[in-house]
Amino acid sequence: MSRYLSSPDWKVYDMALTYTLIGTPFSAATIKARLCLRWANLPMTEKPATMSVVQAYIKPRLKTVATPAILGSDQTAFTDTRALLDTLGREHAAQTLLPSTPAQRFASDLLEAWADSELSQQAEYIFWVCEREEAETRLTQLLEADSTSGQADRRARLVAAQVRKHFAKLGLNKAAQAQIVSRLDETLTRLDAALGDSPFLFGDRPAMAEFSLAGALQVLAQTRAGDDLLKDHTRLDAWRMRLSAIDGLTQGDHRKVSSSPSAFMQFMRQVAQEFVPRALNSASAVSDWAEANPGLRALPDQITLGGSGGRSSRRKSAAHAIWSPRDAYWLSRLGDQARPAHGVENAELYRLLKTIGLLPLRDFVPPREIVAQNHRLELTLRDVQSETSHQSLREVETALMLARQSSADIAELAAIHV
Repeated sequence: MSRYLSSPDWKVYDMALTYTLIGTPFSAATIKARLCLRWANLPMTEKPATMSVVQAYIKPRLKTVATPAILGSDQTAFTDTRALLDTLGREHAAQTLLPSTPAQRFASDLLEAWADSELSQQAEYIFWVCEREEAETRLTQLLEADSTSGQADRRARLVAAQVRKHFAKLGLNKAAQAQIVSRLDETLTRLDAALGDSPFLFGDRPAMAEFSLAGALQVLAQTRAGDDLLKDHTRLDAWRMRLSAIDGLTQGDHRKVSSSPSAFMQFMRQVAQEFVPRALNSASAVSDWAEANPGLRALPDQITLGGSGGRSSRRKSAAHAIWSPRDAYWLSRLGDQARPAHGVENAELYRLLKTIGLLPLRDFVPPREIVAQNHRLELTLRDVQSETSHQSLREVETALMLARQSSADIAELAAIHV
C-alpha cells in the first residue's frame, strides 16, 4: 500500500521503501546525502561505515566497497546522491531541489559539480592530511563500535595512510597546506558575498548544490584550520544551520539567475574557472582509457593520466596525475543543458553562459559518451572519437582562458540582469 510523504510542494511516494545511509561523519558526500534524504522526507536510517556494517550491507550489494552508500529496501544501491535525486525525479516528479528555469538548473548543477569535485576535496585534504592525528583518532572512535581498541586503531592508521596516499597522487601532501588554506579563504569570502543577506544562494529555497557546499563546509568545520577560516563568516554558519533544519524550508521559491547579485555571478565565474579545466582533462583521460581498454564499458573510479595502456594524453597537466570520470560525466550533462532546447535560445541562460565564460559549452561534444548506472559510470556503445569533439574541448578551454584574462568589471557582470 503506497502513501504520500508530503510537504507543501514535495510529494514522494513511499511505496513501503526505506533507505539506509552508510557513511562517516567526516565525509562531505555523506553529509550531503543525509541532508538530501532528510529534505526529501524519505524514511531513512543511518549506520556508520564500520567493518561489520560494510560486510553486512555494502558488499552484498556492490562489487566494490564505496561510501557513502544509499541502500534502498528494494535492493537498489546508490553511491552518488545526484543519481538518487535523478531517480526520484524520474519516478516521483521530485523537483523541489531542482530549480525550474534552464539558467537556474545550469548554475546549480555547475556549482554542485564543483563542490563535489573541488571544495570537498580541499576540505577533506585538510582533515586527513593536514590534521592526520585528529583524523586517525576520530576514525578509531568510529571503528571501535565493532572492534577492540587495538584493532580499531590499526585499521584507522591503515585507512588514513591509504587516504593520504590518494591525496599525494594529486599533489596534495602536507607541503601544500598553505596554498590550499589560502584558496579556501578566498573561496569562503566569495561564497559569503554570493550569499549576502539571502536565506539561500538560490533565493528562499535551497537548491541541490547548496547541500554539496554544506557537506564540504561541515568537514572543514571539524578541523582547527577550517574553524579558524569559518569563524569570520557568521552568515555562512547561519546558512549551514538553515540547510540542516527541516521546518520551514518548504516555503519560498528559487529566484531567477537574472535576479542574483553580481557577487553571485563572480562566484560562479570562479567555479567555472576551477571546475571546467579539470573536467576537460577528465574527458580526455576517459577517451584515452577507452582506447587502451577496448571492449570495457564500466569506468574505474579514477584514471591515471594517459590511460592504463601507457599512451600520453592529448592534454598534459602537471597539477594532477589522476582524473575522475565523474567530472567528465558532469561536463557532458552541463553541455546538454547549455544547448538551446528544440533550437530555441533561452535569453537568461545565454547571458549566464556568456558572463561566466562558458558560451562555447553549447557546442561541446564529449570524446566519449558516459551514462550513470546507479553506482557506477559506463561508456555507451555509441562512443566515437572525432576531430569535432577534440575541437570543442579546445574551444571551451580557450573561452575560459579569455574569461580569466578579462576584467570582471561591473558592466560585464551586470549583463546578466534583465
